[in-house]
Amino acid sequence: MGKIQAVCYHQCSLVWASTHQYYHSPSLVRPAVAYWQSSLFHLNLARHYFGKWEQKSLETSFFALRGHRSLLLPPLCSNVQLRHKSSFCFNSTPATESSKDTMNPIADDLETSSSDEDGFQEREEAPEAEVPLGNTFQESEDTKDTSGSQTPSEVKTPPEVVMTARAYQVEMFQESLQRNIIVAMDTGSGKTQVAILRIQEELGRSPKLIWFLAPTVQLAAQQFEVIEKQIPGVQSRFICGADNVQAWKYKSGVWDAVLTNVRIVVSTYQILFDAAVSHAFVPLESISLLVIDEAHNCIRMNPVARLMRESYAKLKEQGRPVPHILGLTASPLMRSNLADIETLEQTLDAICRTPSRHRDELLAQVNRPEMKAYIYSNLAEPQNTPSTASNMTKLIVAIRQMDLTADPHIIRLREENTERSREALKRAIMSRDTQSQKQMRALFARAREMMNNLGPWATEYYINRVVTEVLKSGNSPASLVNNLRDEEKAYLSATLRRITPEAPPSVPDNLSRKVQGLLEILTSHKGNPVGIIFVTERATTSVLSHILSVHPSLQSRYSVESMVGTSKLPGGKHSFLDLTRKEDIESLQKFRKGKINLLVATSVLEEGIDVPVCNLVICFDKPNNLKSFIQRRGRARMTESELWLLFENEQDQSLEEWKVLEQEMKCKYEDDMREIATFEEMEESEASDYPVLKDETTGAQITIHDAKQHLEHFCSTLSTRKFVSWAPFYIIHDLEGNPIDARKPGLRTATVNLPVSLSPSLRRAESLRPWPSEAFACKDAAFQAYKKLYEAGLVNQNMLPLRETPALQEVEAREGLTRVDLQYNPWPDVAKAWESSTKLFSRRVTISSDDGTHWAQLDLSLPIPVPLVRNHALHAERRSSWAISMDDVPERERVKDDRDHSYALLNMAYGHRFLVEGKQYPIRLFSPEQEITTDHMASQEFHRESLANSSQSYLIRDTKSANHPYFFLDWLPKKPSAKLVKKVFKDFDEAPEDVPYVVAQAFPKKAGQFRRIPDALVQPLPSGKPYPRVILASQVKVDRIPTVFAHIGLMVPALTAVLGDYLVARDLLKTALRTTGITDLNLVVTAITASGARRSTDYERIEFLGDSILKLCTTINCSAQYLHYPEGFLSASKDKIVSNNRLCKAAKDFGLGRYIISNGYTTDKWRPVYVEDYLERANSPPSLEEQKKEPKFRMMATKTLADVVEALIGTSHISGGITKALACISLFLPEAKWQSIEHGRQVLYDQAPDDEALPVTMQRLEELIGYTFFKKSLLVEAMTHPSYNVQETRASLDRLEFLGDAILDYLVVEALFSLRDPLTGLPLENSKLHLLRTALVNADILGFLVMEWAIEEERIDAEVVMPDATSSPYISPSSIPPPEINLTTSTAKFPLWSFMRYASHDMGEHVVSTSARHAALREEILQGLWHGGKYPWAALTRLQAQKFYSDVCESLIGAVWVDSGDLEECRKLLERIGITGVMRRLVKEGVHCLHPKEELGSLAGGGRVEYIVQEMEDLGGENDVEGKGERGYECGVVFKETGEEVVRVKGGRTKEEARVRGAEGAVAILKARKEVGEEEKRRGLLEG
Repeated sequence: MGKIQAVCYHQCSLVWASTHQYYHSPSLVRPAVAYWQSSLFHLNLARHYFGKWEQKSLETSFFALRGHRSLLLPPLCSNVQLRHKSSFCFNSTPATESSKDTMNPIADDLETSSSDEDGFQEREEAPEAEVPLGNTFQESEDTKDTSGSQTPSEVKTPPEVVMTARAYQVEMFQESLQRNIIVAMDTGSGKTQVAILRIQEELGRSPKLIWFLAPTVQLAAQQFEVIEKQIPGVQSRFICGADNVQAWKYKSGVWDAVLTNVRIVVSTYQILFDAAVSHAFVPLESISLLVIDEAHNCIRMNPVARLMRESYAKLKEQGRPVPHILGLTASPLMRSNLADIETLEQTLDAICRTPSRHRDELLAQVNRPEMKAYIYSNLAEPQNTPSTASNMTKLIVAIRQMDLTADPHIIRLREENTERSREALKRAIMSRDTQSQKQMRALFARAREMMNNLGPWATEYYINRVVTEVLKSGNSPASLVNNLRDEEKAYLSATLRRITPEAPPSVPDNLSRKVQGLLEILTSHKGNPVGIIFVTERATTSVLSHILSVHPSLQSRYSVESMVGTSKLPGGKHSFLDLTRKEDIESLQKFRKGKINLLVATSVLEEGIDVPVCNLVICFDKPNNLKSFIQRRGRARMTESELWLLFENEQDQSLEEWKVLEQEMKCKYEDDMREIATFEEMEESEASDYPVLKDETTGAQITIHDAKQHLEHFCSTLSTRKFVSWAPFYIIHDLEGNPIDARKPGLRTATVNLPVSLSPSLRRAESLRPWPSEAFACKDAAFQAYKKLYEAGLVNQNMLPLRETPALQEVEAREGLTRVDLQYNPWPDVAKAWESSTKLFSRRVTISSDDGTHWAQLDLSLPIPVPLVRNHALHAERRSSWAISMDDVPERERVKDDRDHSYALLNMAYGHRFLVEGKQYPIRLFSPEQEITTDHMASQEFHRESLANSSQSYLIRDTKSANHPYFFLDWLPKKPSAKLVKKVFKDFDEAPEDVPYVVAQAFPKKAGQFRRIPDALVQPLPSGKPYPRVILASQVKVDRIPTVFAHIGLMVPALTAVLGDYLVARDLLKTALRTTGITDLNLVVTAITASGARRSTDYERIEFLGDSILKLCTTINCSAQYLHYPEGFLSASKDKIVSNNRLCKAAKDFGLGRYIISNGYTTDKWRPVYVEDYLERANSPPSLEEQKKEPKFRMMATKTLADVVEALIGTSHISGGITKALACISLFLPEAKWQSIEHGRQVLYDQAPDDEALPVTMQRLEELIGYTFFKKSLLVEAMTHPSYNVQETRASLDRLEFLGDAILDYLVVEALFSLRDPLTGLPLENSKLHLLRTALVNADILGFLVMEWAIEEERIDAEVVMPDATSSPYISPSSIPPPEINLTTSTAKFPLWSFMRYASHDMGEHVVSTSARHAALREEILQGLWHGGKYPWAALTRLQAQKFYSDVCESLIGAVWVDSGDLEECRKLLERIGITGVMRRLVKEGVHCLHPKEELGSLAGGGRVEYIVQEMEDLGGENDVEGKGERGYECGVVFKETGEEVVRVKGGRTKEEARVRGAEGAVAILKARKEVGEEEKRRGLLEG
């Protein structure tokens, strides 16, 4: 809103007198006025021009102008080249003969019958105050605009120059806490934000009402909108006449009910006066703060003035409670009388305060308009003699033909036939004084004025539009006049119907010279126009805006609409002659947003209403007074703006006065420039004796001349959070701490205020000494602030912000690969033990098939202790699997012997493929129940009966093919056809025909794999041939050893790999990790096994856990260790520690690389390595040539190294909780001073004050979250946004959000890690863990949940049913029955985020728009979260929840943990928020959580996907969730390599939403294509 934005102040040279310290003193005033008289325009000229001024003293006039410095002074510029000199231009057309306007003679007798006294010439000299309805309770309807003006295209409005005025706002806010004040600040300088801060403070202090008063309904509505945006956490209510508030007095308790649970009320002056004084429904004692906007109005019989005199003053005299007073004004005087200032202060029991003027603002460039005059007398006269067919002539005829005897008023008086009615009848007939006659004469007067002011075309248009709109409602239109009876409306409608108006030509062609001049001004304006045309009459705004909107010369550059007073509001007074529209508020909103660029308005836009700055202001009608002119002039603040006034001729008496005024202003401007030069000379003075801040180690130093720039730079490094101004601001004061003006001579000091994200002890600093120059006072304060930061360690030895030093710099990029040691191979050490050890260590191993039909037990022996290996599943072809388990009984130790079946087992499985040597294998496998030797292989003749009847399965072998093993399937009496055999042997056709054959299945080649073998690699395609292979029965032999042992032989490589992994892990655990206390060897194996090793397990799941634990411990450690660090510094500190780059370095320094199992397991070309081979290599050093060929290192992904560190941290946590995890962390990252999380929590808890009270507005918050804080200060901190930078603010949510983010991540990860897949019963896979975490802790879902998590409060509204006041034409108003009042109850919801304190207008705008989107999308999102099969990514993206929503959730989690010290309390909080419930549902029902963009990337098969986003003209329809008709985006998804556009999707509100929608559409198409392709492939295989 305009009042929240701040602009620089114009100020006259004697502005000292305008501050409260001086304007009471005549001795100070008179010299000021004397100077002012000599340097400004002569007051008598202004009086003469404005006409309505009374004779006043110079002192009085000076103070009348003190609030309007934008007229008196030009801008004060810091850049000489940018200073605009004023000029006064006169534009006129070539001279032509002018003629006097003429009227139709038949209208002459009507001229004297219209008068302002009758109210027909309704002018809008000031914003219309709301008038309470009378006892007749008549309702009105709004008329509709049927101008038919074209819908303009959106106009790009240049951005308004906004200057930060936080110093002023905070200064005035602090002042308002000490006493009652009237804040006198220029329009646009942020007065409303002062009120917002004061209201927020009062809400926390007192449970009483806060009442915000404004003089007009429009201004009250505007301020209510601001309050709702800025303070959403309490019930606010806007009360206006449209609520039929005057009827509430007829039912007891209505006011009490309506104000139930309401904390803030916004209304006009009169409503509170009636409620508090006239009827005593609202005791003034129940109000804690009274905010009075446009407080200069509160004089004489103004409702607020009466309220203060008749109620407030009496209560105060009695010592009873009275509300605090905060007045807001841009002009502390309504009338030009010196005593009025004191009267206003006495009336409001407050003193006027103006903020300190800062030199920076005095020198800042604020553009003032170039005033120009346009002379239109020489333009061509319009043809203004009405023809007999014109609407004007028809109107005059209709008025003359009105039958007075048929007038309902005359008829009623005759029927009453009383003495009083007979006298009234006589007067009415003689003067033709009836309501119907008045209305028709008023219509004629308006039309005549339209003729003179706008021209004949406008008159014809006006009459046609008025009559057409009235007759649209039938014989008794309610839109005529509120106080007309139905029969009078019918009579008036009948008269209007006789006019039969015709529409003028669509293009305006017969316009007044004044309008012609206006058109020339508009067409000749350079650049992108943004302007306001001020007119006096309401009807003129509508007609003139229509002319401008349809005129061909303007349509390409201007989009025009109109704006008038309160007539458009329900319950407001209006006349059908005004052509008022209920779309005026929409027009104003369009103008604010730049959708239109020209607004025709009455004086309603002069004061209070928030409009953008303009570069074109045109006074179509002259201002009524100086104040009106000043306010209009203040609207033109854009660069190179123009202010135009239209004059009929050069002889206009006021024209010369404008020349004098402009020249005097130019002189004053030059005086100001000389003053600024004096300031600049003062600032060049030396400060040679001021101390220097120097670091003795580096020699870096900061002087008073450098500190301010360095301080601003430091603040800019604090954070990039939105909606927060990170710049420091300064408050100037005298030696006693009072505000001081930059122009006042004398010593001064400064206080610098830094962002609230810093520690309170660092946030404020004062100048060390007083200075004559404001600039040096600020430099001094900046120096002291920087010194504090240096001493606190936030500035390093080079005098640079710590955030930009190597200690906290952004983490440097890491290389993709790095050198590490070769993987440790334990088998050479085992071989040496075979040679030297005299003992054996054994464990019993059980191996069984997945169907349980085959199994065996063996003793596995080593010369060293055998590690206990967890159960493994090994996979073979045709989906067969084997389970390997090891008894957990203590291993057996015995004297070494020769029992070993390993040689035979290897021969059974691999002897047909390569020669198995008779050497000792490093692992001994021995079956205690089965003798296994190579002699038992192929040792029996083939007998199909014995194989069929055997209880065990035995392999058959082809003796002609190196005893190749097969599974027996069937016996054939003779050779089958080759067409029936899938794979025939060599020379099959020459083989004997009539001899028996054996049908066999080949023994698998791929077996003993840790991961299931894909069918595509091993399963043969279906062929329809019944026999896999056939072998001559005569060359088949059968094993005497069960088949299971051949399978075991295939598993020897896998057993060797598993045992090797465990030996590697054991060595690591016993050496480098011995201090961690980890006891579970299985977890260590998992932690050091990379996924590329292709084992049955890898570190990914446990790394997922360890990553979260490391983040949690680091976050807590940094928060507790660096109590002065702002969140940005803490994040950088944490990132530096947990970065992959740092973890990779830690792993290398630790020597972890040699223990990481990353070599991929495979049985392809596998050959056994024997003990003798290892010993030979150890005893025979390689030659130099061989040494050169041997690898010295291996390359490994740096991320793998970092991941293993995190996996080991996760392992430690599983073994012994956070304590062991910290021990492991400190082992890898010893440079950090690691403390227990309990210690860190205690430090943070002790730092929080224990005496800070919980604001009243947050007391319900503990009920919502279900937790009562021991230290309320933590809850206040968690709910304070960093934009809320007022002095009393101890801290903002930043640090707690930083902490809560890590706690939330840890709790979600921990919970997910413990869950199992409901389909398989196995722990969730790593990929699913990541998807679920992303779905549960992203900012969109958190933002949505805090919008849903709300506390409910009762809200009561009063519904007024009005009686029919016109049911009888003769009913007396006193006989009308009272209205019926119904109290309706609804529920007001206050979500978690609404309790957050913030002070950002932009945040308020986002809150409103996000709430609208939430209301539109919540059902879709809830359906996706709780019932749908797909996670609602697109809907959540469309919600566009800003980060502060999720921030407040995370900060609350952090606050609960610090306060309770119990993670269980945080778990309960997640349950109440809804996170845990959503988690359970996503897991239980297997909701598809993959983000559409990621899924598309996967389906694209590595191909590059491009999203081409284009802007659309309008969302429209169901896509426009906010109903604003705003622009949207469409997205085309294209495969980069082929250029194919897969899909094009419309309807995205943002570019990101368009991309997500496009990805969803492309995924659906690609999935459908994939299904079609697979189906075609299946059909082809079957047909083949």
